[in-house]
Amino acid sequence: MNPQASFSSGHFRAIGVFRCLAITLCLAFACFPACGQRQSWLPVTAADMGIKEAPGNPGAPAIQIYYSQSIDDYHEDDQGEYIYRRIKILTEKGKRYADVEIKVPPDYRLIELRARTIHPDGKTIDFNGKPFDKVIAKGKGFAYLAKSFTLPDVTVGSIIEYRYRLAFPTNTVVAHEWVVQHDLFTLKEDFKMQSYTGPIQGMEEGQGLSLFQTLPRSAKVQRKGDGFELHMENVPAFEAEPDMPPQEGYIYHVTMAYGGREMASPEAFWTAASIRWNDEAEHFMGDSREIRETAAQITRGEGDPEKKLRLLYERVQRVRNLSFERQRSEEEEKKENLKPNQNATDVLNRDYGSSIEIARLFVALARAAGFPAWLLRTGNRGERLFDRGQLYTEQLDGEITLVKVSGIDFFLDPGTRFCPFGSLRWTRTSVKGLKLDKKGGTFVDVPAAAYSQAVINRTAEVVLEPDGALKGELLVQYTGSEALERRLEAITTDEPGRTKLLEDEVIDWLPAGSAASLKEVHAWESNDDPLEARFVINVPGYASQAGKRLLAPACLYRARLKDLFKPQERKFPVYFPYAFTENDHINMKVPAGLSVESIPQRQNAGIGYAVYQTASQFDGKQLLTQRLLRVNGFFFRPEQYADVKGFFGKVQSGDEQQVVLQGVGLHVQKNN
Repeated sequence: MNPQASFSSGHFRAIGVFRCLAITLCLAFACFPACGQRQSWLPVTAADMGIKEAPGNPGAPAIQIYYSQSIDDYHEDDQGEYIYRRIKILTEKGKRYADVEIKVPPDYRLIELRARTIHPDGKTIDFNGKPFDKVIAKGKGFAYLAKSFTLPDVTVGSIIEYRYRLAFPTNTVVAHEWVVQHDLFTLKEDFKMQSYTGPIQGMEEGQGLSLFQTLPRSAKVQRKGDGFELHMENVPAFEAEPDMPPQEGYIYHVTMAYGGREMASPEAFWTAASIRWNDEAEHFMGDSREIRETAAQITRGEGDPEKKLRLLYERVQRVRNLSFERQRSEEEEKKENLKPNQNATDVLNRDYGSSIEIARLFVALARAAGFPAWLLRTGNRGERLFDRGQLYTEQLDGEITLVKVSGIDFFLDPGTRFCPFGSLRWTRTSVKGLKLDKKGGTFVDVPAAAYSQAVINRTAEVVLEPDGALKGELLVQYTGSEALERRLEAITTDEPGRTKLLEDEVIDWLPAGSAASLKEVHAWESNDDPLEARFVINVPGYASQAGKRLLAPACLYRARLKDLFKPQERKFPVYFPYAFTENDHINMKVPAGLSVESIPQRQNAGIGYAVYQTASQFDGKQLLTQRLLRVNGFFFRPEQYADVKGFFGKVQSGDEQQVVLQGVGLHVQKNN
């Protein structure tokens, strides 16, 4: 056994993401059988083969017969997570579970993968292929890669099962979790944890493994030797709702974290973590002559303090950000020979670094230029909601900065590529930030981003054809978070991929059957300029004929949140990434010879934190429609659902209003 392991403060396993995807994706990343089961399959029983439906849910597409997870931190040559899943396919829809997706966190390795299909007649077909890399989930602020494969020849009645090991990074200890609840009803589950018992560098005396549980009352975690075990039966499926907060706060799970005497209270724990992080950061930033000379050179000749800080920010934003590049293979890393940075001067001279290293370089330069500047350790609310009472440091996995300029606090995010000066990526807004200092730090409230910091401006110049088709151009400007997220999503793709990204989004805005072709795009690589894209659009059957009248929607776009508010009630909060604004201008020329019989009524709705307005007018040749939607919030509790649903119902009704045209020469096919 290694005489000493290090506490992972620079490498974090995203346990919140791990947990979220384990529920929402088709097959996910929980964990594996006890060590004695690793080399063989469990027997397939007659009871397994006879299962026809999930208890309490006769329409379920599949049932998880068995799930096992064993975590081993104890044995040096065997450290890892062992996962075993057995699932029976009950319906045609359940066949999607044959597409297996296993998320492998950075620095982890997927090994010992075995998988097979068992037919209802007992015939077994082994999977002999190799998994491939695949993007398994995408959204504002995340895009996760997985090792994916498809089990062979799966039919209704088949049993599929697979087992594998995730090997941990060497000489580190991290927080772990058992994912107890999944998107399928589970008949039987076994969990095991063998903890590391040696000394951990940077941790106070009296270390051990602490548990934080969200379990039904009947479930009991039992201590076994140097670890823990949990056994459960008949675990109900977790029924997620769209646009809900990160699911870790709502599902059954157990989080296990190493700690010492500082685990006695949240105050002691976060004080100790802050001191450790601060010592590490201060050592990295240092006070080198080269940093001081560089700061002086960058700000030379500029007298305005804020402009000085902007110049420093622009300089570090030009550093190659390794945290926002695709994950490279071992061969690629060897070929590129990127050396680990030991300090801020290395980042400056080598011109590359991780997100955290770039943030620390910025603070070092800001201090050298005379600014009071601090690092703030923050969580990512796209992956998990911070809970100060949950004592594991992986909750705060990133660093932003706080700089005081002429008495004003500037929260800045230099470690996020393309993030504008004065802004933060949405995942780091509206969170608690631990302001690091040598005395133990202070929690501060990182401010929210207003609706004006995430805007989509759309201007459509379109012509309604006599046959009811709509053709023309659409200009879209994305600003703030709307621009930043698209720029970050485009980093790891090529030009055709970027084009498809934008075209697919516009097609999703337009009525079904529409086409959009990107004509030009500007400012992919900018921090501050709007991301601007122009499209040629074609909407067949946009207008429909009713007798001697022609009916056409005044608003070109489908409501983005239309399906979210269909249910009458909601169990979990509605959770948007950020507050936002949609500002639309639609100029629609009508066919010659037609006149307007009626135009949509002006709409003006609001509920305190949201506003919706539309207005249309006809100038004799074209219908001019303006639309504004502002939502100045992102978290709406279930008790607010009725009000939010009512507001967006008015948005949908307003967007669906139609202009009525009449005249001669109508050629629109009926029932378009």
